[in-house]
Amino acid sequence: MNLFSLLDQLSAVDASPDAAPRRQLLRQLGRAGARAAVAALPMALALPAHATPTDTSLDGIRILLQLEDLLVAFYTQALAAPALTASIPTAQRPDFERLLIQQQNHAGFWRSVLSAAGITPPPVRPASGYDFSGRRSNLANPELFPGVMTNYDAFLQLAQQLEDASASIYLGQISAFTNDKQLLEATLRLQIVKARHASHVRTLRRTTAAVASAVKSWPSKVDPAPSPAIVVPSPAGGTAAPVSIYSFEAKETQVVSGTNEVPFLGVLTGPTAVQYSALSEAFDEPLPTRQATALLEIFG
Repeated sequence: MNLFSLLDQLSAVDASPDAAPRRQLLRQLGRAGARAAVAALPMALALPAHATPTDTSLDGIRILLQLEDLLVAFYTQALAAPALTASIPTAQRPDFERLLIQQQNHAGFWRSVLSAAGITPPPVRPASGYDFSGRRSNLANPELFPGVMTNYDAFLQLAQQLEDASASIYLGQISAFTNDKQLLEATLRLQIVKARHASHVRTLRRTTAAVASAVKSWPSKVDPAPSPAIVVPSPAGGTAAPVSIYSFEAKETQVVSGTNEVPFLGVLTGPTAVQYSALSEAFDEPLPTRQATALLEIFG
């Protein structure tokens, strides 16, 4: 949500006469700059927060918080699963402990944003409330991801897909924050962290898994297809068959505008020459909201 807009809304709600000086101060702070506005938030929240932001940023925050809660549950379950932890190389356990801490921090950040806006964040679901077998806590349903909490290779394969999807989901929500520079910057920074998480998990699959996978450090068309794969509704809609999350990463070119492509091959020559196709495909692509929501529902 736009913090300036929020401050104006809070300052406009009906309140006791004693709050009038605060309402005027909030109007002034709304024009004083982002730093002053943020500093004033605790005082602003002392007012009756009858106004609720209607910006699309609220929807974006909720999706990203759901994503972070899911990842917290994923790594919490993994680190508490005896059979899985017994198969994780001792040197690798700190990696997943660090990932868990960072996901917890991300979830805490989005909850603090909601609280600062006068919106009660959703309660934290226990990790046991998620089912990463894909059965949705119903044993009558087929097990979509067998062995994910008992077998290290199966766990890494699902971890890679979730982390890859996370980077894409963050990109897919960028447009929700275009009117709020602070949240836009935070979202972009967190998206970079997600991409690093995904790259690290891919490196683990390539170097430490019992069955080494020839995956690159970024989604590539030459990666072996994950099996089982996370599938989401096709962008074609209707009765079209579900598609892999990697179908949204199929771009081999990057466009500046319209049909004008970034000329990697022409620009990066001589001593700076690189595999231009690899550079182009290394850019993350956004996962649309519809597909992101469907992915989150698989495990929730």
